[in-house]
Amino acid sequence: MNGALEISLAALRANAEALRSLVAPTHAAFVVKGNAYGHGAAEVARAIEAHASHLCVYTIDEALALRAAGITAPLLILGPVPASALRSAIEHDCELPLWDERGYLHDLAAAAGSCGRPARVHVKINTGLNRFGIEAEGCDALLEAVAGVRGVEIVGVFSHLAAAEEIDSPYTQYQLARFTIARERLRARFPAAQQHIAASAAAMLWPQSRLDLARFGIALYGIWPSEQTRSAMGDSGLILHPALSYRSQLVVTRDIEAGEAIGYGCTFHAPRAMRIGVLPVGYADGIPRLLSNGGSFLIDGARCSILGRIAMNTCVLDLTNAPAAAVGTKVTLIGRDGSEEIAADDWARWAQTISYEIVTRLPSSLPRAFIENRG
Repeated sequence: MNGALEISLAALRANAEALRSLVAPTHAAFVVKGNAYGHGAAEVARAIEAHASHLCVYTIDEALALRAAGITAPLLILGPVPASALRSAIEHDCELPLWDERGYLHDLAAAAGSCGRPARVHVKINTGLNRFGIEAEGCDALLEAVAGVRGVEIVGVFSHLAAAEEIDSPYTQYQLARFTIARERLRARFPAAQQHIAASAAAMLWPQSRLDLARFGIALYGIWPSEQTRSAMGDSGLILHPALSYRSQLVVTRDIEAGEAIGYGCTFHAPRAMRIGVLPVGYADGIPRLLSNGGSFLIDGARCSILGRIAMNTCVLDLTNAPAAAVGTKVTLIGRDGSEEIAADDWARWAQTISYEIVTRLPSSLPRAFIENRG
């Protein structure tokens, strides 16, 4: 194989336990959408299922795949579900989002009636992210409509924050205030409904947002939501263990003369005679092209710079710091080697993006080995 991922199940479980303890007595839900942020949905879900009040996915397909894999934990679908799939969602004991008191509500009721089971829904409130949800001040119409149909049971009310990574965020305060309006109206009619708005950053930085349930996504995988969040939690005792490592091996080494070019576009010219190594992975394997001439990977515990442009299936490294490297030598793209570590956050900084994008865009075709130790 040209490149492969290792996922530490022990790290996942340690993170789940730490996050659950952080918010107790609030319940902890864990988000495994996007193939568990690139880590492997079924295996991740299986590893942390016992620690979860709910597992959250985005699509009905993700939910059904988890059920097919034997996952029995409560599943909450966060995204839209087509009317044609509602019966299947209900039959597989999935909890669903609801933000439409018109046709969609009646589709839910019809699906529930056809399979003889209630549709369990979480009412989605738009508090200012302006994607999905009914307006906080307008939830009474939906509650009235639900009361007028059979087979639809409100079990939760939720929203999502836009700027929770900021410690001083007036917008977060505004959103929390809007959510309070909606959840108080809903709780008056459905006192047992779970209230939730906090994801990883909010659960850490805004304790008042934890309510009944906190939804942990990126933090479950040992990645901090932002550097500001990491700094703010420095004295909290919370430790997150990165669960994912990415490794490959050299397939070619060669010596080049001063002035020779490397890669497409000839964007790198050797300033001196150099020894270089070729990796059989590139942007088709999840390495952002923006790491060209900027990132580095680890060989024999040393950082080796990326030279030239990353291609679809290859990239080239400077072997100056790894003089013993040869064909077959292991290369760590993400993870630890000796005292050095390359993190998803490093890739994100080099690629001018966020760590969420780095890990979720690792192709499902990359082999994933699930191991018990923490790497």
